[in-house]
Amino acid sequence: MSDNATPSMDKAITAGLSEVTLARTLELYDAHRASGSERILNFRGDLAERYNYDKIKPLMTRAREHGNVVYIEAVSHKTGETGHYQILANQWKLLEVLARLD
Repeated sequence: MSDNATPSMDKAITAGLSEVTLARTLELYDAHRASGSERILNFRGDLAERYNYDKIKPLMTRAREHGNVVYIEAVSHKTGETGHYQILANQWKLLEVLARLD
């Protein structure tokens, strides 16, 4: 999966994103990568049911951006499939998953 092609942004959530959320998300994800944490990321609470309460494990590759959308490569906890996922740092400085992009 680790190609440099940008996934489609059709499924991305863009409401409420800004340069501030972009910078905060990139900073928090970089700290997560640097720590070597094996932490699993959850979908945001209001989206969890839509994604069948799946969780993802980041591949610890560099986060990428498209406009103010930040996305990473990760493995689905339920299916084991690798994909691109949109992430966001919330107001409590926790990373949440917003969408699977592919």
